[in-house]
Amino acid sequence: MTKFYLFSIVIHFIIIGIGIKNLTPQELKFVEKKNIIVSVQNQRAISSSQKVNTNKKLNEEVEKKEVEKKETKKEKVFKKVKTEELKTKKNIKKQEIIKEVKKESKVYNEFEDKNRFIRGRDGVFTAVSSEGVEFEIIKEIDPNYPIRAKKIGYKGSGNIKVKFLVDLNGEVSEIVFLAGEMGYGFKEEVEKALKYWKFKPIKYKGKGIKVYFEKEFKFRVR
Repeated sequence: MTKFYLFSIVIHFIIIGIGIKNLTPQELKFVEKKNIIVSVQNQRAISSSQKVNTNKKLNEEVEKKEVEKKETKKEKVFKKVKTEELKTKKNIKKQEIIKEVKKESKVYNEFEDKNRFIRGRDGVFTAVSSEGVEFEIIKEIDPNYPIRAKKIGYKGSGNIKVKFLVDLNGEVSEIVFLAGEMGYGFKEEVEKALKYWKFKPIKYKGKGIKVYFEKEFKFRVR
């Protein structure tokens, strides 16, 4: 059996060989053409695959560039915002420095110093004390020793401290008793004497002002 199979195979090869030799030129061309077509189809398939890969790479590059553009745009916006913030901070600091310089360079105005002057509703300034203010008393009368104190034989000190206002005309007003002997007629005698006092109208830095004075009256038994 084995010999028979081997013999059959040999016979087949011989027949195929003879068949190929007996092919006409046209048949051979057909076979070659068929092989070429197959080859071309394979090349086209490869070319198409390469084209797909190329397009894919191009798309990836385009997407990458778009992402880079967006990132660049974001960076530019961020830098712009930061720049604006820095400019704003610089402007604020500059304004603060200017304000400080203005404060330092501002000339001291005594009339705006509330520890020295009070501005009234009439716009007139009143000095809270006579310190640093030049004034002149035109008429000054000392209070008399109270008759009531003499009659009872009062032997106390009889000192009284008062505060009063000199107005624009140099007249005394707003008499306030701060300390001392208020009885036995001492208070009344002080008040009576002050009503006769007269000052020359007081001016300060060329402006007419009112001035508060404080004075202590000391009584002596006569």
